[in-house]
Amino acid sequence: MQSKNNQLHVFIIVNRLYEWSQNFITRELTELNEHGVRMHIAAREIVQRDDLTEREKKLLPLAVILPENPFLPRFLIKHLKTKIRFFGGYLRAWRALFSLKHKPSKFFRSVVCLFRAAAMAEWVVSQKINLIHAHFLTAPTDTALYLSKITGIPYGATAYAMDIYVDKSGIVGKLKNAAYVNGTTLYNENSMKKMVPAYRDHIVTRYYGIHTSPELMSPLPHQTFNFIAVGRLVEKKGFKYLIEACDILKHQGFDFHCEIIGKGPLEAELAGQIKALQLESHVSLTGYMPPNKMQDMYRKGDVLVAPCVIAKDGDVDGLPNVCLEAMNYGLPVISTTISGIPEGVNDGVNGWLIPPNDAEELAEAMRKALQTPDLLTMRIASHRMVCDKFDVKKNALLIRDLLERHRLK
Repeated sequence: MQSKNNQLHVFIIVNRLYEWSQNFITRELTELNEHGVRMHIAAREIVQRDDLTEREKKLLPLAVILPENPFLPRFLIKHLKTKIRFFGGYLRAWRALFSLKHKPSKFFRSVVCLFRAAAMAEWVVSQKINLIHAHFLTAPTDTALYLSKITGIPYGATAYAMDIYVDKSGIVGKLKNAAYVNGTTLYNENSMKKMVPAYRDHIVTRYYGIHTSPELMSPLPHQTFNFIAVGRLVEKKGFKYLIEACDILKHQGFDFHCEIIGKGPLEAELAGQIKALQLESHVSLTGYMPPNKMQDMYRKGDVLVAPCVIAKDGDVDGLPNVCLEAMNYGLPVISTTISGIPEGVNDGVNGWLIPPNDAEELAEAMRKALQTPDLLTMRIASHRMVCDKFDVKKNALLIRDLLERHRLK
């Protein structure tokens, strides 16, 4: 057994602890904590929530607040101490800043991250941290990289999607300097390996996960066949194609309802589309619903529809968390062939996969679901997929082993 001073002790950097839209991170950190991983969680903000479980609340004492403005005098004093104590590492951090070749719009953000790292360096060393880990390859990884250069402690990161395909300034340098990067899907892993072929061995896939039910829950009684869609009302979710597909099905005479759950900048546009097509009796915009209120929505659903597309700015989902959640309740999934989605949805087995940006193909897949006499086989396959591949307790052990392998020995 390792002595306490020789155990993994990781400094985990996130933007905001308990972020609503990043419950997958909260779940992973909670499981790592339950598995006995020693950690501190650095965040610029702690989101106040009233729906946290007792297990999730245990993360709060581990939280460390990163300075939002590291140019305040009290942080600049710490910065000066870091410069004196870790002079060589401090110079390496500045060299790294310029080697990342950030876009002009992201350069100052990275300078802020360097100042944050300098303000935290002495404390991190005092805690005998032996690994730094960042969630998202954006500002958290900038901070992790500079902290690593200053202190000599290795760093790794978890990448998702937006940080690979949209906000990717400096990504090549971040991948090269990291001890490892978890791509979270094979699609992301392969995309990053193409960016840094000489460092491809650094990049791996460890899936995140959800809390799975050991037994498939029975659906709640409902009359009309119910499609559900869940997510922010933004372009990459493809909801405009879902509404078009519902219009096609309505004109074909099918009886169904589609509930779109979420809020976002496209809400007015989607509401206008529903009204213009006179779909009010078939399609509902439900608005935002807290994660702890979603169980009944899934159990009243028959099929989840996730018509994801690649947005004009390159934004794309990896493997939407909502697909995993729906599969846990036995919902077959209709989604598209992009990104990491085929890693969770097996066409014809636990759902249907279609090309993106195609309302007619989407309507055809929804028609197949409507005309399937018994979805039980697909329901069982969905539940089995999520339990076998995306159980957070199992996957957290794999992530713990990844962290353990790369800590400072």
